[in-house]
Amino acid sequence: MLWKRSLVMRDLETGTLWSHLLGRGMRGQHQGLQLEILPAAMTNWQDWRARHPDTTLLAMSRTARAYTDRAWRDASSFVYGLPRGAIADSEAAPAVSLATLQRNQIVPLEAGDTALIVTHHPTGGSAHAYLARIEAGDTLSFERIDADTMRDIKTGSIWQVLTGKAIAGSHKGKRLTEIPGTISFRHAWEDFFPGEKIW
Repeated sequence: MLWKRSLVMRDLETGTLWSHLLGRGMRGQHQGLQLEILPAAMTNWQDWRARHPDTTLLAMSRTARAYTDRAWRDASSFVYGLPRGAIADSEAAPAVSLATLQRNQIVPLEAGDTALIVTHHPTGGSAHAYLARIEAGDTLSFERIDADTMRDIKTGSIWQVLTGKAIAGSHKGKRLTEIPGTISFRHAWEDFFPGEKIW
């Protein structure tokens, strides 16, 4: 089923219909309830296995033969967005065009008073969003070094794009707070969050 041109989930226990973009029960016993949004990555198995060699895998029946980042060939048709509720104390739902992410790999965003960065890694097309600070009031600006790393301009510390972890410099060992986001068709995002800026 579709709702606002976006797929609908159904839980097997109660038959409640859920919006996957909102994570909210839309009809049924759990209508109005909100699922917790967890960070996740869309990537290919080779890249994931290289970064997480001890990982486990849930094998499920597939509707496609293989995942490939060719799915994002028309990148202007997709966004990486942060649904309402993903950012604490904010009802904003900012999004960035996947085409912009592919070109720049690091994109600063704002959600009200909250400064964010969204990163993109070319292998597997993985995107992540982070709070652009490590302590309250200490906002950082970042620049790309290469596909795997970025530098915060204030201290020169080096951070991993895919994990938000500082691997060199005065912030070494610290980690940016990840904000759960999702890749969505642009037109579906605009239907769910009308008036929200797409960067």
